[in-house]
Amino acid sequence: MILDKNGKIFGKVSIVDIAVLLVVALVAVGIFARYGSHITTAVQSQEDFRYVLKIEGVRQYTVDALNKKGAVTDKKSLKNLGEITDVRTEGATRESVTADGRVTYAPMPDYYTCYVTIDAHGKESEENYVLDDATELSVGRIVDLYSKYVKTSGMILSVDVIDG
Repeated sequence: MILDKNGKIFGKVSIVDIAVLLVVALVAVGIFARYGSHITTAVQSQEDFRYVLKIEGVRQYTVDALNKKGAVTDKKSLKNLGEITDVRTEGATRESVTADGRVTYAPMPDYYTCYVTIDAHGKESEENYVLDDATELSVGRIVDLYSKYVKTSGMILSVDVIDG
């Protein structure tokens, strides 16, 4: 008999155990399908890129450190994310809501928003741009930025291919 009186197949494995394993396997496949990386798509070409990070709410010493420029890396891999070529700053503002529900932007004294331009080398695929260390460059992505002088993070505002 295949199924015994305790609900086990061949007296060894429960039907509930098989159902649980099947559900776990389906969830794992679903997670991989949803969040799996698209980096493995066919590489079309090697390119030089210029991307701009927006770093908000930093003090003067961070601005000074960014202005020293130089190579930047990623915290996790310590591989090259490119080289800072330009830093533009403006006064930082803070969003606040008034008592009557209006949204206002108040200046934050002694704080700055920096727009950091970085030149890097990587690959262009069908779907995105990828640096040599497999970091995807896409608008809206938050990137951790480490250099000899500064550790910060910012959001990618733009990515452009640099014409030779």
